Amino acid sequence: MATELAYFADTYAFTGASHVVDVIDTASVDSALAKQLQKHPHAAILKSTVFYPQGGGQPTDCGEIRSASGTLSVAHVFMHDGLVYHQGQLAGALTAGDAVELRVDEDVRRRNARCHSAGHVIFSLVKHYWGDSMRERKGHHFSDGAYVEFDGLLPSTETVDSVQRLVDQVVADDRRVLVTGDQVRVVQVEGFVENPCGGTHVRSTGELGKITIRKIARKSGQNTTKISYQV
Repeated sequence: MATELAYFADTYAFTGASHVVDVIDTASVDSALAKQLQKHPHAAILKSTVFYPQGGGQPTDCGEIRSASGTLSVAHVFMHDGLVYHQGQLAGALTAGDAVELRVDEDVRRRNARCHSAGHVIFSLVKHYWGDSMRERKGHHFSDGAYVEFDGLLPSTETVDSVQRLVDQVVADDRRVLVTGDQVRVVQVEGFVENPCGGTHVRSTGELGKITIRKIARKSGQNTTKISYQV
């Protein structure tokens, strides 16, 4: 049974309750998961989770999972075949069936959500003003080296300063960031195009603070544009 993703409903759910489905001693794993699990000594699978698993260009959450008999310090989270694996160092014991309390590192969650939503602001502006010639290729929403990359070349008349002014206006407008959909989850900066996304996001652009456009790199040979930014 797939892990229930409680963070889908609320980015600001920093705590939660769940039950342990399985606990894995990663040194004994002999499977296709071995490479993903080998960096941390223990991993837990829960019935439901508030932890965001790394993916979609967004880094993992971290925090703690506590039971009456043990604590897993969560350093990395990933998803495989619908199950979310919480990796880290276990002190004490966790066993299948245990009731557990979950606590996400709030500062890390907020930082990652701001960085991801900032990428959507840039994507939204590019699609709004130059959508006929630009298509999103990928996003990297890590605070150290964030960027959004597109197929297509941003017009040469557009500069870091001109894109910065557009971004600044969207932040100043404090537009809502809307998350909707059941079968297909989509995110929309109010007034702009929707974009499928499974990540965590702020409630409105006013929460983003300063988004700095660091660089615009055009590669004519590959027909791509990469916009680097910082939050």
